[in-house]
Amino acid sequence: MAPPVSTPTIPTSTTLVVGPPQLLTRRLMSSNSNLDMAEADKISTSPISFSSWHSFGDPCLDLFFHVKSRDQDHISNDDEDDDIKQERQKQTSHYNHYRLNYLKQLLPVAWSHNPLTTLKLIFNLHSRIIRKGRDYPEAFQTAVFWLHQNHPKTLLCNLPAFAGWKWGFDNLLDILYGLLEQGQDATAEERLHRDPDYKLLHDQVMDLLAARWKSDIEKLKQHKLELKSFQDWDQLDEADHLVVSGTAAFCSLPDPHTSSILLRESIARRLFPPESDQSEEWERLTNALEPFLNYYTHQALHGNHTLERSEVKKCLEEVKAAAAAGGNLGGGIIKPDALLPNEIIKYAEDEDFGEAANLQWKAMVEDMYLKQQQKQGEEGLGKFKNCLAVCNITDHTAKLPRELEVSLGLLVSELNEDPAWKGKVISFGDLPDGQPQPLLHSIQGDDLKSKCEFMMRTLRIKSNTSVDYRKVCDLILEVVENENLKAEQMIKKVFVLTDCIGFFNCTSKTLYEAKQSKLEELEVSGYDARPLPHILLWDISSWKYPHSEEHHPGVTLMSGVNNNLIKSFMDNGGEIGPRQVMEAAIADKEFQTFSVVD
Repeated sequence: MAPPVSTPTIPTSTTLVVGPPQLLTRRLMSSNSNLDMAEADKISTSPISFSSWHSFGDPCLDLFFHVKSRDQDHISNDDEDDDIKQERQKQTSHYNHYRLNYLKQLLPVAWSHNPLTTLKLIFNLHSRIIRKGRDYPEAFQTAVFWLHQNHPKTLLCNLPAFAGWKWGFDNLLDILYGLLEQGQDATAEERLHRDPDYKLLHDQVMDLLAARWKSDIEKLKQHKLELKSFQDWDQLDEADHLVVSGTAAFCSLPDPHTSSILLRESIARRLFPPESDQSEEWERLTNALEPFLNYYTHQALHGNHTLERSEVKKCLEEVKAAAAAGGNLGGGIIKPDALLPNEIIKYAEDEDFGEAANLQWKAMVEDMYLKQQQKQGEEGLGKFKNCLAVCNITDHTAKLPRELEVSLGLLVSELNEDPAWKGKVISFGDLPDGQPQPLLHSIQGDDLKSKCEFMMRTLRIKSNTSVDYRKVCDLILEVVENENLKAEQMIKKVFVLTDCIGFFNCTSKTLYEAKQSKLEELEVSGYDARPLPHILLWDISSWKYPHSEEHHPGVTLMSGVNNNLIKSFMDNGGEIGPRQVMEAAIADKEFQTFSVVD
């Protein structure tokens, strides 16, 4: 095993291939006193175009945003002919080769900057949790190999936490097998003899697997789980989902990977007496635990969605019960931050939970408004008081994005404090010439259901192609002039919420140029422009792999969404950018148990 590396070093080859060189060069120079400019010049970009890359000024942000598979940048087409597919595969292989080289260069720099965040980002590379993790196995194995070489104790002590994730034990086996591949060992037996750190890692994984096996055996013996047939899966209740182990799924099926890491032999030694026929015992045990394999397969495919729905309903049932008992919004009866806005409005029209959703919404808005009053002038919630939402709902908007647009648009309108803007939202209407025109609406309705119905009905148009920021500014400035508003009453930020692919024509550059053009136009006319609003263009069409760009002042582009990102948007008063996107990706409880020990 190579000794831990305390400072990054620069290879002497002039063909070193990495991604964006600026940040790496600067940080490597600062961490290595022997590095001179001649050595720094040896860092070059890859033959693949990384012209769209830029350093965020933080190696952890670079690691999060720039280390992703080509599949996350390009959508394959099943109708492509074989030649095109082969060429695409070659390009993908070439692309990933340079991406992984970039990762190898970046890891020591990021670790030096923030080891705990880097550790979380390494495991995020393998996360199969949709809407959050990168799911980039090649990068994960590359990073784990580096971690094993440089910080083996940290890798070892975090295995139990990683085992608790969805597909957790499968992940552990991936680590063991990946280290064999990276180290070019034929079997674990070779590695176990020469690498004491790998032996500790191997023993830890096998101990965890054996402990889970024993737990499953006890459940079977004590009949804690009523085994159901394949046809009865639809009748599984919540308790069934909580007790099923996936160990059998990873250990009982034939797989060359499991044999190379000595999986069965290692677990058998921990489960059966040494004098027994362990092969016979293993076969008898796997047959007995076959129902657990069926259960786990069903749980892995369907369990999360069922659990998410049940959590929202459980919360609304508690609100409903409190209301029936004469409870009110105060006194801790209703937890205002228990649900997200889009989760609440799902039930606004529900016959059983509509009133509970209305009460939950009121509690959330009142709580945020009170915090906003307490934090005036501070970072965070106070900033919603001068914001306005633009909702772009078309006939093609899917249910989830539509609910998110309506819920966030309504929330922003209710948190605005100025009478000229409170309860207002902007949409786009079709003019006779086919050009979209921004329209300012006063949201109508006396409860959550009626307000949502108004927004769904009024803000919806057939299609949209792009947003003209200058027209949005014209509309805002018209209100400012008509209402004779003061500078402090000016809208500070505009949130454009859309899932329309036509908005992809809007880039950070085009929006910035539109903003500058409007400022110049106002200066020529002698009008007191005051600072024009910051614009956040949020493409919410994709519920995974969020991305954010802030290449030009006053403009933020963001794509992708997940629950943590929505919560960050609310907690930070709409102040959201690359750092918040990264932090949201590693904010789940699974990441909070990680620790750095070497």
